Amino acid sequence: MNKYISYYRTGKALNPSEQEVTAREYVESHKGRIVGSFTEKVAKPADWPALRRAIEMAVQKDATLVIAKLDRLARNVAVTSLLLKSGVKFVCCDLPNANHLTIHIMAAVAQDESMRVRQRTRDSLAAAKARGVKLGSNRKDHWKGREHKRGWRQAVAASVAKRRERAAESYKFLLPEIKARRERGETLPEIIEWLNSTGHTTTVGKPFTQTALWRIIERYLGKEYLGNNIRKFAKTDV
Repeated sequence: MNKYISYYRTGKALNPSEQEVTAREYVESHKGRIVGSFTEKVAKPADWPALRRAIEMAVQKDATLVIAKLDRLARNVAVTSLLLKSGVKFVCCDLPNANHLTIHIMAAVAQDESMRVRQRTRDSLAAAKARGVKLGSNRKDHWKGREHKRGWRQAVAASVAKRRERAAESYKFLLPEIKARRERGETLPEIIEWLNSTGHTTTVGKPFTQTALWRIIERYLGKEYLGNNIRKFAKTDV
């Protein structure tokens, strides 16, 4: 049975789960099995650590490296150099005809075109500036209606305020129940267990943790609802 090492990437348009399905279907169709798997945690890492480890394992185990989604990697000379210098056997699920020769040519052409595009852009901007055209935020009315975002400090503050406003809106239906449970003397872990067991998630879709709940209570209910003092108040009120 043929051995394969799978390699996935994360990113805005890169879903590791979909890549896993793609790689598994390819391997099964070729009557093989995946003996190792690596995922690159960022879209453009500095030295591609996961890819390096995947190549090393593929060479050690005499396995074929399965790249679930080649995509823009084909335009990266550093990546293609890793593949070519290692001599590893590889296959790209989204570009099955790619090989040691074609992938090198693709990367060289893409890199040359990228440099030409950047230079053309610089030349066009320089020519426009020479004609007196205002560029970027210097353009007339660029900040109209968005004056509060002018400057990075204002932009950051406005962004933080907007995120907190959205979070408050998302949690507002939970806050009365959280408040009532704290007043009854329930601990944070007990409230977290209730939140997660009933299917509630944070604004980013993750399960509640003690840190997340602590921040919500501190921001929207007040510090008096943190710590053990609530339990004492609840007993006193009774």
